[in-house]
Amino acid sequence: MFGKNLIRLFVRHRTAANLLMLLIFVAGAFSVSKLNTQFYPNFGVDSISIRVNWPGASTADIEANIVEAIEPELRFLDGVDRVTSYATEGVGRVVVEYQAGTDMKSAVSEAEAALQQITTLPEDSERPVVRRIIRYDTIVRLVLSGPFSEAVLKRLAKRMRDQLLAAGIDRVTFFGARDEEIRVEIEPRVLRKFDLTPVAVAALIEATNRDIPSGSLEGSVEKQLRTVGLQTSSRDVGNIEILSLGDGHKIYLRDIASVSEAFDEQEPIGLRNGQPAIELHVQRSPTADALEAGKIVERYLLEARGDYPPQLRIERYDARAELVRQRVDILLDNGATGLILVMVVLLVFLNGRTAFWVAAGIPTAFMAALATMLALGESINMLTLFALIMTLGLIVDDTIVVGEHAAARREAGLDPRKAAEAGALRMLAPVMATSLTTIAAFLPLIAISGIIGQIVGAIPLVVVAVILASLVECFLVLPGHLCGSLRSHGGRRNFVMRHFDSGFELFRDGLFQRIIRFCVRWRYATVAMAISFFLVSAGLVLGGRVGFHFFPSPEADVVVGNVVMAPGTPRRDTGAMVQELSEAVDRVVARLTDDGGEIVTMSFGSVGRSGGRQFERIDGDQYGGLTVELAPSDQRKVRTDDFIAA
Repeated sequence: MFGKNLIRLFVRHRTAANLLMLLIFVAGAFSVSKLNTQFYPNFGVDSISIRVNWPGASTADIEANIVEAIEPELRFLDGVDRVTSYATEGVGRVVVEYQAGTDMKSAVSEAEAALQQITTLPEDSERPVVRRIIRYDTIVRLVLSGPFSEAVLKRLAKRMRDQLLAAGIDRVTFFGARDEEIRVEIEPRVLRKFDLTPVAVAALIEATNRDIPSGSLEGSVEKQLRTVGLQTSSRDVGNIEILSLGDGHKIYLRDIASVSEAFDEQEPIGLRNGQPAIELHVQRSPTADALEAGKIVERYLLEARGDYPPQLRIERYDARAELVRQRVDILLDNGATGLILVMVVLLVFLNGRTAFWVAAGIPTAFMAALATMLALGESINMLTLFALIMTLGLIVDDTIVVGEHAAARREAGLDPRKAAEAGALRMLAPVMATSLTTIAAFLPLIAISGIIGQIVGAIPLVVVAVILASLVECFLVLPGHLCGSLRSHGGRRNFVMRHFDSGFELFRDGLFQRIIRFCVRWRYATVAMAISFFLVSAGLVLGGRVGFHFFPSPEADVVVGNVVMAPGTPRRDTGAMVQELSEAVDRVVARLTDDGGEIVTMSFGSVGRSGGRQFERIDGDQYGGLTVELAPSDQRKVRTDDFIAA
């Protein structure tokens, strides 16, 4: 009874429906400005990483002495879901994944305590490093290359990183920017001449090269003391005193050694077209907007280009923000196309004003759903947009039955107000029933746990929000608008519509009615046919003729090629092989692009580290990789498998 009185109130009140609709649009517009835009919903497994370095150890030694010692201590900690280990030359990694809802601060503390109890790790291995894995999403990768030395290239990359962080980017990491080091080389005969050893020289350098606090000086004025002696250049290190002879003559490090500045030869380097290159991995936190972060990078590159040398090449690849924008545009275009088709169909079956207000229920319900999504902490992503488009038909179904029944009552002779009330009240029960059954079908998806649950959990929330918003629009906003449209139109149809109506009624009362009567008369045969169709469909799936993929994989746009040389191979030989891979890509592109189409948008090589997923990469002079980004699959004729084979 309350629902019927509320419907009558909104029909009879002149501005109630308009005010409610305005309120919904204001809330929706505010939500659009606040909702994050990203490719996928925020999902991921809470995990920690344990890394143990053991220089010079083989993979078998790492597995036997480090991995097998660590795994049993971590596997049975509270909340642990899975433990994955990676044994590579010189490094052992253990990744511990935790169940959803685990307190990660306590988990890290428990893992550190468990590692302290291990007493069987090799004496010359380094201490285990425990780190919680913080999830960041890729925005874009920038590659800097050109005719510059490694020191200049790194300085330019650091400047770009600092300016991007200052502009609002959450995280920027390097690849190919090796750490600087000061190298001291002394010939054995010189060491023997001055009765020195490499260990003694290293100890003297360490003792002199310090920058540490040294306490405080108390008195009338308290002062903090600090020992300042950090040497940051080869010249300063060369001025370190090594010996003081009896005649007062001093021997400095530069007198007995060659002191030079270099880069850590154990770290991997990047290559672009045979030249040294540095990759900047630009990332965002889960709470940041992907499109906004992408705009920050684009704006920075546009405005700051003049601050860098013209010979510096700044190239982009793996632009996830652009991918998000493209996918969002595709879904919005599809949704707009669907809305136009819905409007055309409504105009065919209903009069113009009624069709307009029925179609207006779609954006109204969507705006209410967006406000609900903001309240629930959701974001605008591929799945929520898919759910919104999927519910387009549900919204139209509800509004069509109410609008059509009100128009039919108006044509039967009722006045506009009573016709609008009758349309809403008569359809309240059936529309409510269909909405509740749809909600009951989608709600169980919320109970799915794990990664899949985190991904698809947004779909039922959005569907339920849209359905509830559709009910509000259908029974509170729409009847008030129908009252005005029916009054001004009077249910009249033009000549074309009347001609269509007569043809449709002829089909409905003729062929369609005879088919329905036949199916009802032979009801058991009809049911048997339906069951047979179901059995045939089930047989096609169970027999493997119709495949099943929960998440079908689209064609890949990124190809990673790795090279593994024999152990002991110099890095320059590995670099030559990576360059050969790059030249092979160029030859394939030249052979397959006779029509001038673009296949490869970017290729980036690494020497000293293989490509692939983060924890599966292997460091070492004999490892190298080449990452090739292809043009989007819908913009090239060459398929990925054919490119790899070529």
